[in-house]
Amino acid sequence: MKTKLLIILSVVFILMFNSCGKELIDPLNSDEIAIVESYLYAGDSSIRVNVSRLLPFSEDTLEVKEGITGLNILLNGLPMSDMGSGEYQFLLGNNKVEAGTSFTMVFYYGSDSVSSSTQIPEKPVDFYLSDHVIYTDRITSSGGFGSGPMEDIDVTWTNDDDSYYYVTIEYLESTPDLINEVMEDTDVPTIQSISPIQSSGTRLGMRNLQFFGHYRIVLFKVNQDFADLYQQISANSNNITDPVTSIKNGYGVFTGMSTDTAFIEVREN
Repeated sequence: MKTKLLIILSVVFILMFNSCGKELIDPLNSDEIAIVESYLYAGDSSIRVNVSRLLPFSEDTLEVKEGITGLNILLNGLPMSDMGSGEYQFLLGNNKVEAGTSFTMVFYYGSDSVSSSTQIPEKPVDFYLSDHVIYTDRITSSGGFGSGPMEDIDVTWTNDDDSYYYVTIEYLESTPDLINEVMEDTDVPTIQSISPIQSSGTRLGMRNLQFFGHYRIVLFKVNQDFADLYQQISANSNNITDPVTSIKNGYGVFTGMSTDTAFIEVREN
């Protein structure tokens, strides 16, 4: 699940630098710009930090980033292991990332000290789904919804301090079974996300649950830096001249998350 989520986050992150790469590289030397991606999850026993550099912008550029190796990255004063290709790892052994704890990352790149700090949010409270099994008709070229459209599911949690929450919906079946067979030639995603919100709930329906079978619903409590980055991309992905960043003397995100998980099954009437 986390691997797939990281793909979503990385795509969002790459979109940011695809859209702003020309503006950033014009005034700055790309060899001196470090881009950091790190998402620290409560409950994990390891921490990963990915560091890359911007590549010169051109219409033919397929990738906008290249991993930086050989860095001496300190996490809370302790060295991280260089895993190659710009990935660094720190193993916590028998310990885990705990909610409420803080982490600081620092390394030198070029002539600058690149650094960032984050705190791990507390686990979401009172995560609740109004139903865990829902029924709907299969839609074919000849019709469907004889019993009416799929009912929405209310997803709620307690949010007394206006924190940010991010929801992902992951289809778990190995063989997709589309509810709407008319869409069989369409590339329907098996994992979706709902952008960070400060409310205490959202709703899931046909737009999110497009297959019969089982789904995993993950609620992430995230920090404002992640929400700001996500929202800036969504709102202005074609014209970002000053991208949101939580990295001092660099770009990117170094942020903590806590999660809770629930499951839904969609059955055919």
